[in-house]
Amino acid sequence: MISDLHMDWDYLPGADNSCGKPLCCRSDSGLAPTAARAAGKWGDFKCDLNTLTLGNMLSHIKNNVKPDLVMWAGDSVPHNIDTLNFESNVNIMKNITKMVADGLDGIKIIPCIGNHDTYP
Repeated sequence: MISDLHMDWDYLPGADNSCGKPLCCRSDSGLAPTAARAAGKWGDFKCDLNTLTLGNMLSHIKNNVKPDLVMWAGDSVPHNIDTLNFESNVNIMKNITKMVADGLDGIKIIPCIGNHDTYP
């Protein structure tokens, strides 16, 4: 089962992970003032998932775990609630659906929508 991906398509390594907005580590977060506040290449505990980490995870699932099916339990939209709208959510869901489907090609996927996926 995969869930709560909260995929951030605007994740930027080196961005500030404590920018004061609902979601940081993004191009609009500014550069980190210290190394401790810099978003890492593979992600940051304080931020949402980046494409590099998701791609690596999907590859691992497909090539190493080799499940018969994957349940995808939603909540794929990032936490930048101050800038989300209907159109952005539709685009995010289209992009992540393509990435998950391509990354797990050949594996049956059973998806469901999460509460964050429908906001606003």
